[in-house]
Amino acid sequence: MKNLDNLLNLLASKDLAYTEFVHKALNIAELAEIFDVGDIDLWQILGLDIVKYAGKVELKTRLRPICDQEFCIVDVETTGGVKSGQIIEIGAVKILSGDIVGKFHSLVYAPEVPENITELTGISSDDLTNAPKIKSVMERFRHFLGSAVFVAHNVNFDYGFVSKSMSDCGFGILLNRKLCTIELARRTIAFERYGLSALKELFNITNTHHRAFSDAVAASEIFKISLSRLPQNVKTTEELIKFSKTAPNLRTKPILNEG
Repeated sequence: MKNLDNLLNLLASKDLAYTEFVHKALNIAELAEIFDVGDIDLWQILGLDIVKYAGKVELKTRLRPICDQEFCIVDVETTGGVKSGQIIEIGAVKILSGDIVGKFHSLVYAPEVPENITELTGISSDDLTNAPKIKSVMERFRHFLGSAVFVAHNVNFDYGFVSKSMSDCGFGILLNRKLCTIELARRTIAFERYGLSALKELFNITNTHHRAFSDAVAASEIFKISLSRLPQNVKTTEELIKFSKTAPNLRTKPILNEG
């Protein structure tokens, strides 16, 4: 949703007059068709941390110090792609000022799990027989996530999957601010590879790979390492998000074996 991205980028740089905000939001057909874009409370319910004051709309993450921001590091395991697959496991940890302040984990019922997914994750159909249905899990996760910044390793996949699942269950799409730990790692860690398994090996992070909660914990460790390496001029949440997308890439060339 290009118009939504444009609106959020504008809010990330300055407060907007309420009338201007509504005018621009009405041009986002995907949103204007599903809820009253003039109702700030509805934006908040969908995860966007905005407030209305003195006739203006403020994105709270614009000026909020990173140490005061809640980040929710998320990982999902699925049966396939966004269009045809479904979530079978979701794990998340919520971080505030470097400390874990919340944990979320659930398997999700699915009638069957493809063999290749079982081989990858170790999750079989039998494991999901008594798991809660997707609607129940998404309702609980929406409450857990709140307006925290949604963080993931390859965030567009996890964010897109959770957002579609939320929408399919009748809870609306996600509007939370989001941040990718791959993008952030590329700008804070000089290395040749940025997949989760490669970074776990680099920093001696040991846990079960391709399980949602374990991968969320691993991604949170990478996230905290990246935060510790930020330049001093990156102080607010929106500055962090911008830095993760625009700062110079530190990726190194692979070292070739000699002889």
